[in-house]
Amino acid sequence: MFSFHNLEVVHWDYWRRFGIPLDAGIVTVVGPNGSGKTTLLDALRTLLVIGCSSGRDYKRYVRRSDAPYAWLRAEVSNPRRPNGQLAFWPITGERVTLFCNIRKKGGDWERRYGIAPGSVSVEDAETSERIVWKAVRQYEAELEHAGLTRAIKRVLALDQGHTDKLCEYSGRQLLELVFNVFGDQEVLDNYQAAKQDQLAVERELEVLKTRLAQLGTQLREAEAEVNSFNEWMRLTRELADLQAEWLPRVAVAELLGGVRAGRSQLQGARRERVRLERDHDDTRRRHAELDAAADQAELDTEAAIDDESRAQEAFIAARSDAGAIEKTLESRERLLSMAREQAAGVDVEKASTQFDAAQQERFSLTRRQTELAQSISELKARIAALESGRSLAPREVEQFRSALTDARIAHCGLAEIVEISDPAWQGAVEAVLRGLRHVILLDDPDDRMRAWRLGEQLRFRHYVVPDRELAPPATAGSLGACVRFTAKPPVWLPRMLNDIQCVRDAAEGADLPARQSWITPQGYHRERRGARDVSVNDFYFGRAAAAPMKQRVTQLQAEHDAVQPALEQTLKRIADLQMLIAGVDAARELAARQAEFSDAETRGPQCAARAQTAAEALADAQARRREAGLRAQAVREQRGELTARLKQVETAIERLSISVGNSREEQVRRIVELRKQRLRLPAEKRTPDALDEARKKFESVHEVEREIDRERTRLEEGKFVRDDSCIAKQEKLARDHEQLAGTIDNQYVHLERAKTATERARGSYINVLKGTIRRYAQNLRTLGELAGIAVEVEHPQLANDDVQLAQAALAVRFNFDQKGMIGLNDGEASGGQQVMKSMILLVSLLMDEDAGGGFVFIDEPFAHLDIFNIDKVGGFLEATRAQYILTTPNTHNVNVYKPSDLTLVTQKRRPGEQWAPPVAFLRRDRSSDAAA
Repeated sequence: MFSFHNLEVVHWDYWRRFGIPLDAGIVTVVGPNGSGKTTLLDALRTLLVIGCSSGRDYKRYVRRSDAPYAWLRAEVSNPRRPNGQLAFWPITGERVTLFCNIRKKGGDWERRYGIAPGSVSVEDAETSERIVWKAVRQYEAELEHAGLTRAIKRVLALDQGHTDKLCEYSGRQLLELVFNVFGDQEVLDNYQAAKQDQLAVERELEVLKTRLAQLGTQLREAEAEVNSFNEWMRLTRELADLQAEWLPRVAVAELLGGVRAGRSQLQGARRERVRLERDHDDTRRRHAELDAAADQAELDTEAAIDDESRAQEAFIAARSDAGAIEKTLESRERLLSMAREQAAGVDVEKASTQFDAAQQERFSLTRRQTELAQSISELKARIAALESGRSLAPREVEQFRSALTDARIAHCGLAEIVEISDPAWQGAVEAVLRGLRHVILLDDPDDRMRAWRLGEQLRFRHYVVPDRELAPPATAGSLGACVRFTAKPPVWLPRMLNDIQCVRDAAEGADLPARQSWITPQGYHRERRGARDVSVNDFYFGRAAAAPMKQRVTQLQAEHDAVQPALEQTLKRIADLQMLIAGVDAARELAARQAEFSDAETRGPQCAARAQTAAEALADAQARRREAGLRAQAVREQRGELTARLKQVETAIERLSISVGNSREEQVRRIVELRKQRLRLPAEKRTPDALDEARKKFESVHEVEREIDRERTRLEEGKFVRDDSCIAKQEKLARDHEQLAGTIDNQYVHLERAKTATERARGSYINVLKGTIRRYAQNLRTLGELAGIAVEVEHPQLANDDVQLAQAALAVRFNFDQKGMIGLNDGEASGGQQVMKSMILLVSLLMDEDAGGGFVFIDEPFAHLDIFNIDKVGGFLEATRAQYILTTPNTHNVNVYKPSDLTLVTQKRRPGEQWAPPVAFLRRDRSSDAAA
């Protein structure tokens, strides 16, 4: 590295201008505190683009001079480097002048640096063509090329009293410093840069792979576009074929088939008309015969009714006489019973108790009879409603339906249109429709808003349904197959019933798929939430619902009739007890009515016989009347059936006549259209085989038209690519993809080769690193011996591995005064020992034969040393070949000047003066030493 010969400053801090020599191995700067020792070092640091000490900067110094510019000029050596190249190549002279010009520009200070061969003064700097002015970064690079590495700059930047900081480095930092000074770090950095370049290449390859993936995606998109274009072309061709070829062929085939079918249909219609006319004549003849039979049956019925009336009058008269006799005899029996009780003695209190009990029994029987009569009446009303096609709804439903009627909203109830076609499944249908019994169906969907408004006002809790349609065919085996609708049902009801499968029992239902709903005849229902019993006790839908009600009426009527005899017996008992309590003399009553009782007993058998005879005659008359009525009813029903049949036949004949006429006109139209269509087809497209092929491919013209509409819709709505340039684009992308894939493969091969070569080269350079560490360790031990300090160096384990190289550290231990080994910064050394360690570490960097020369700034290195150690430090400083610029206060021991060949003396600025005195210098005369 180069060394200084002299320094000149202009307008630096409080110095106006001075020049001093620096051409000595050890230069000592001495002066009182604040006299400018550090300021002088900061001038050198600024000239070398090194940061000033203690947080200062060059602007601080140039501002103090109150001048608009400042100059720093130094002449340095131009040594030849170990590789034979000069430090400041291409300058070949022995001396080089370095300039730093600082000027105020735009309110701020700006630096510029220059390098000139030989010696150039400040006055000639502005005009000399030998000076090459450089930017700060470029100037730094030139100095680094001359040997001022970043590691040396770190040492030169040590602040006052921080010389011992070097021993505070970690083992890793110290190793990096050694490699930096001896130039090995640059080689390692180059290897690392090569690896970084390789990583960059890998990243570039990853980018290329990403680009390849993007190209692959674009290629797939392009292929999709090509497929879309091909699909569009295919659909276009198919649409053209459908319109130009298949539609007319299918039309001709369909017309030909229609003509053939129409011919057969007309023939069948004629035969059907002949059959209907024959059936019509037979039906009219039978109807005339039944008219005569119906008249005779009516006459027989009227005669039977007259006979029944006369028999009824005779029976009533005979029964009245017999009843009067029976009552008279019953009165005699009650009087006899009372007479016996009176003869035995009457207990009035007991009779009263029996009377009260009889009254209670009469009330109970009367109430039961009334309840039975009311139930019978209600059931009969419901039966009549069901048989007439009406439903018996709750009061709120009737009120809502009355409101709909008042609003002139035509409607009906769901129960009025539902008939159960299979009585075995009546209970299952009733169970499913239990919650829908009172659903209201609107005849006109446009009435929905008014009906819903009424439902909202009346808070009607049942559904009001406006949407109705004809029921679709029921699914076989479903609950819908058990129901018949007499009018349009809600659109959702048939679908709901068709979704429920009829099963015999739960075991059969368990075999059905998991999503299938089913129900048993007893009403055990399975749906999506699970299975449960939903059976009902009363039926509501269809005429079949009246059958169990009729059975219930019969049961209640039997109970009602069974109550009547008990009630009559109770009434008789009450009358007897009233007479006993009232004190009626039964014996006297018997005696008084003896003649009446004797007459009744004598006439009783004759009246009973007449009543019996009249009853038998009445029964015969009723039987004859019923037979006559049944015969008349049968004749009326047969005549009604024939009348309906006659109307059906006449209607069928009329419809058939209209249909035949329309079919004939349609047949003529088909024939004319067939002739036109056949002429439009080529001869080879209208052959029977060609027409059969068309009918096999398409069943009808409508199917072809639907296919055309479907293809046209796909072409119009589909996002197809319709530009054939997509094919060329896909081919180019395919080529680019193939080329890029080949490039990536080739670069991967070259990368692997470069990695292998780098690893091998760095592995070979590990030996050089070990040699550097050995040299530095030898220097440490040599300086340690000079200072009387034992030094041990633990060499790091170096291997061709990034992790081991990054973790490698240089462990150095010192033994002061035979007190044992201590490390770099383990806290066991004194302040003076810290300085000694740092000095040894620092000077060892400059003792290498291959990296000799250079300079070092050390600010107050003797601050913590005693006289004995000052001599030791001075001794080994003299033993090195580096240039040292040392600072020391003038209060130190004079031994600090012993190794110095040149002493610079700084002075404080005197009060009242603008500029400080220039730096003085004192050069040692070595002639006497040489003579000695």
